[in-house]
Amino acid sequence: MKAEKETQQISAQIASGVLKAYKPSSSVLSKIASLIKKHNKFLLTTHVSADADGLGSQIGFYYLLKALKKDVKILNNEPVPEFLSPFIPLGLVEYLGEGGLSPEKAEKFAQGRFVFILDSSEPLRSDKVGALFTKMNLAWATIDHHVLPDKEEFCVDPTYAATAELIWDLYKYLKIKITPKAALALYAGLVADSGNFRYPKTSLRTHLAAGDLIGYGIHSDFVFRAIYEAHPLDRLKLMARLLPKVEILPNKVALLVVTQQDLEGLALEDSGTEGVVNYLLAHKGLRVAALLKESEEGFLKASLRSIGDVDVASVAKKFGGGGHKNAAGLKMRELFQDAQKKVIAALKEI
Repeated sequence: MKAEKETQQISAQIASGVLKAYKPSSSVLSKIASLIKKHNKFLLTTHVSADADGLGSQIGFYYLLKALKKDVKILNNEPVPEFLSPFIPLGLVEYLGEGGLSPEKAEKFAQGRFVFILDSSEPLRSDKVGALFTKMNLAWATIDHHVLPDKEEFCVDPTYAATAELIWDLYKYLKIKITPKAALALYAGLVADSGNFRYPKTSLRTHLAAGDLIGYGIHSDFVFRAIYEAHPLDRLKLMARLLPKVEILPNKVALLVVTQQDLEGLALEDSGTEGVVNYLLAHKGLRVAALLKESEEGFLKASLRSIGDVDVASVAKKFGGGGHKNAAGLKMRELFQDAQKKVIAALKEI
């Protein structure tokens, strides 16, 4: 959906003037540029259960590499979630598994490519795709904005509010023109991972990036609604089932456990509980919210949110997950009942 013509023109004019004085300063940009120059064939992936920032930064980076005449492909663990499909060009993202590429075709797809993991820290968090390129001994690096230890493969700067913001800055550093498709995907990632510009790492640079991207004709209300307010009607039925199950732990942690039984009879994708954890946290007196969801395989997937100095990323990292201090996630490949006990115990100690 296009923005009103006058608004688009004003945004583009102001951004053009302001950006003449802007100079990217992150040291990670030269490191990424060096890796791009060194290789010609790339495979882009992100963490399992790809979100708006993971996908948005992938698409933005894809078009940047294409502008540099590079051979680039995208391979994820699952298809693009329906609610994010307005931002992702059709057919651009391949996925590994049922309905997508077989392991044999995926191996041929990835052969001879340098792997960039967007919005994630380790191959482990890229699940099947990570296992694939690790088995193939492909060289890899991450492009991420989460707090991580120093490692040669990590291209990380935690001052960015989103990986999409980092990719926007890379465009400016390399002096490459952003395409409208890249702009829409990057803006969606920026909105999602900054909490619609609410989270603490939202900076003047974040707003500058958003203002520049809006100048490409993006309708900001359309993006917000698609990410936060475009739930299927069965979502209301799900909420009616889940709200009576919310538990407030003694240390003011809101806890919600979602089983496969809770989802029975509802036409919802894996993203059916998207944003529920944020709703839990939006009540006075709470500092932490946790949603523990049982996967179809009977494993655990958790979304954690917090306010202020409460670090939920530290909890996620205990179980192989990661994220920001105030927004993190994890996935455990063990029986749901056993896994939830461990996570709940950690939440009670936070």
